[in-house]
Amino acid sequence: MPRLPHPLTASSVATLVGGTLVGLDRLIEGVAPLAHAGPADLAFADTAADAPEAGVVLARTPRAHGVTIVVDDPLTAMCALLVDRFPEPRPAPGTPAIHPDARVHPRAVLHPGVVIGPDVEIEADTVIFPNVVLYPGTRVGARVRIHAGAVIGADGFRYHAGNRGLVKVPHVGGVRIEDDVEIGANATIDRGMLADTVIGRGAKIDNLVQVGHNCVVGPYALLVAQVGLSGSVHVGAGAILAGQVGVKDHVQIGAGARLGARSAVHGDVPAGETWLGEPARPVKEAMRIYAALRWLPELVRGRK
Repeated sequence: MPRLPHPLTASSVATLVGGTLVGLDRLIEGVAPLAHAGPADLAFADTAADAPEAGVVLARTPRAHGVTIVVDDPLTAMCALLVDRFPEPRPAPGTPAIHPDARVHPRAVLHPGVVIGPDVEIEADTVIFPNVVLYPGTRVGARVRIHAGAVIGADGFRYHAGNRGLVKVPHVGGVRIEDDVEIGANATIDRGMLADTVIGRGAKIDNLVQVGHNCVVGPYALLVAQVGLSGSVHVGAGAILAGQVGVKDHVQIGAGARLGARSAVHGDVPAGETWLGEPARPVKEAMRIYAALRWLPELVRGRK
């Protein structure tokens, strides 16, 4: 989880975001999603009742136990803190394509035009093809192949409706790509908001795939061309998403599940099942629907 550049007291955060501190003042060392926040972390939530481990929570109402900073809009308050404590890096003119703070294994291969930001790590025997961009905070494991034009670690697409219109939600997590992953040309993988987006060991991602912020793609999963994952999707180990599958945010796709081409997934898919269609359904149900469609014109004519 992202660590603050310098620890802050809860009272100083309350002052920064215009909130009211409820409970004893304490030190905050990092930020984290509510479900993963520890005793030294700050999280945000509409209601804080389900955050027993979080050190401090930005919420609309006080917690029954623990420290709360009460604010009118918890997400807006968190955005204000992130903007203040995690400013966007602004490279000076003439900054090299490989940032001095990056750590690249000597056996990694970098083709022309690759750009590597600060705090990037690349392990042994990884190949990065031309014009790939690795944003700050990206971790790339061993024996990974990232093909031309891929962009890893750009901001997630999330905006919050505030009093002044749509407010950009800062993303201070990173991207973690585990060993033996392959990522196709012009694929894009967004960084997480408060935690990493994760591509599991041995996963294979085709060309022109979009993986949204906070997603977790399990080991050995396959994402075929033009698949689009909205934010916070979890793809189980060994799942296969065929071409142009689109998945709604916060959906869970079980281990070993199969999704047919152009399926539109609006809800969780159980492990090991095959689904198809728009919206996606279990394959036998989807095939019955497709078979019945041929009779639809006659049914309509019969009602006239």
